[in-house]
Amino acid sequence: LTLTMKIFLLENISNLSFLYNILFNGMITVFIVLFLVYIIGKAIIYFFDSDTSTNNDDSELKESISQKIKDISGGEAKIISFRKLD
Repeated sequence: LTLTMKIFLLENISNLSFLYNILFNGMITVFIVLFLVYIIGKAIIYFFDSDTSTNNDDSELKESISQKIKDISGGEAKIISFRKLD
């Protein structure tokens, strides 16, 4: 091999190592960003979840619905379960 071919091969090897370095650094950066988005999203949902209602509101709502159903059915029906829709 001539000197110019050896230099050319060394330059290609250094280019490949540089490209692999960029590839791995980019992949690590993407996974870190995705992990942070996941963790921050979970924290936001945990702290700002609006589904945490008190039991007093649910029991008053259940009594109100139960009374309306008894009025409509003549006292023959009862609530088994209910769910509030947002």
